[in-house]
Amino acid sequence: MRRVLISLLALVVGLPAFSQDLLSRIREVNMTSTVQAAWHRSYHSPLLEAPLESDGMVYIQEPSFLRWETVSPVSRVTVFGDHSPRGRFRMPTEKDFTAEILEGEEYTVILTPVRRDLKQLFKQIRLTVDARSLELSQVIIDGRDGDRTILWFKEVKHNVALSAALFQL
Repeated sequence: MRRVLISLLALVVGLPAFSQDLLSRIREVNMTSTVQAAWHRSYHSPLLEAPLESDGMVYIQEPSFLRWETVSPVSRVTVFGDHSPRGRFRMPTEKDFTAEILEGEEYTVILTPVRRDLKQLFKQIRLTVDARSLELSQVIIDGRDGDRTILWFKEVKHNVALSAALFQL
């Protein structure tokens, strides 16, 4: 769970400042003032016979609030915001990644960590973006230990009214 949240936060925080025009347009479409989306996650590990599947919701409110809610197979909520303890972890910025864009029927944005602690967590994050709408549809996180997390997003809503209570512990 922690890897997925850190990676999702890296996506949210890391994309905005890349200077490439396409990345700027992708960010504009996907990172509006608020975002609400359902997600499905499939976690693959060499140690598991079958992937672990889960479903949930994510709520993002600019500039720094994120609620990651798992609804099945077990219920769990994690909230990041101004009140969240940061500990020794420093939030990723654009300087912590290199970005490469592969163009085709969809765009694939490959974020590779350059910061040492992020390199220890994962090899790369691949974002799948619809070429027409520029909406993010999938995130693949390749871990250092051979694991892979795939997140699919659906029912994505931008600029919706979100209750402040969503971001309180």
